[in-house]
Amino acid sequence: MTGKLALAILASSACALVAEPRGAAYSVDAVAAAPRSFDFEAEFRKLRSRHPTTENVDKRQAGVAGQQEGSVTVIPNDPGVTYLTPTIIGNQTFNLIYDTGSADLWVFGNETSNIQGPGKTYYFPSSSAQLLPNYNWTITYSGGSSANGIVYTDMVKAGPVVAEKQAVEVATYVPSDIDSDGIMGLSFGIINQVQPVPQATFFETVAPTLKKKVFAANLRPEGNGSWDFGYLDKSKYTGDVTYTPVVGNMKHWTIAVGEYGAGNKTFGTATIGNTTVDSGSPLIYLPDQVVADYYSQVPEYELTIGESNTFPCNATLPDFTFKIEGQTFSVPGQHLNFGVTDPFRQRCAGVIVGKRTLRNSLFGSIWMKNFYVVHSTEDEIPKLGLALQA
Repeated sequence: MTGKLALAILASSACALVAEPRGAAYSVDAVAAAPRSFDFEAEFRKLRSRHPTTENVDKRQAGVAGQQEGSVTVIPNDPGVTYLTPTIIGNQTFNLIYDTGSADLWVFGNETSNIQGPGKTYYFPSSSAQLLPNYNWTITYSGGSSANGIVYTDMVKAGPVVAEKQAVEVATYVPSDIDSDGIMGLSFGIINQVQPVPQATFFETVAPTLKKKVFAANLRPEGNGSWDFGYLDKSKYTGDVTYTPVVGNMKHWTIAVGEYGAGNKTFGTATIGNTTVDSGSPLIYLPDQVVADYYSQVPEYELTIGESNTFPCNATLPDFTFKIEGQTFSVPGQHLNFGVTDPFRQRCAGVIVGKRTLRNSLFGSIWMKNFYVVHSTEDEIPKLGLALQA
């Protein structure tokens, strides 16, 4: 499917917009959630349910049900694993995860089952809401569990721009707790899970009203950040933005990534290959050889059960370098120590892990918080841009 055809299909969802055509530009804050226990294996199961893998579905689910799997739990060193962005739906404010790896806007309903912990905001339909009869949604996770619910249209507001009759998916069941009041999917609507008719994402709905059909993530290393819609905030980055086209089937923000290195060491002409940028997951998932090359520069490195890469907590990690469109970018080594996994031996786990059966590599939120990351559909050609943060 071509980019133009995909975008034409995505734009077919009818939504009324309240904004001057091609005039809006705004920024919304993203607040870093407090660090909490992180399970590497549970995170990988989530990813293999929503990204292409080298397995078929039956084999994937059988593998989860029939094999013992190790799991490593870590308390992250820093905030910025999850970012929460206040977003108005109807007459309520929800703290949502803005997720470039999915295409569904969903929130907890007042009858959502299996919710753990206090502090959630539950969706109560207001006068602006309308139920879509016989519409539903299901997001299936590895092993057969799923989140599901019903669908409304409602007013959604982020910053000054309002989308009327935006599809809002209200959960009646979720398999486990998450850090937020819901998810704002910012991938391509072709993977939206609403049935019988998939719905446009929030960005696809408001894009015709924006000054430019772009949004940019500015997730900061110190914790908080912002999402910019309709413009690029030049105060938040330095130098030029390096753009590269989205590759593949236009389902995710996937780009081609070139040669890589660890510190001052490079590894010939080997490349990372197709890589999906996904703000809904924190880690960096890479081919086994890339992972091995990187950790070959880390003394006393060990690969443990659960595919966690560990090393002494006082180790100095090398920077991770990579090329996009011939330009070299770097993630500082200090951002690649995820946190303590074995307090007795003082072993820490790394942010860089193997992609295992994921078809593409993946750059998550910890990678993103080192750059100003631009997502553009200007001229109906999806592309991703990268610049150094100011």
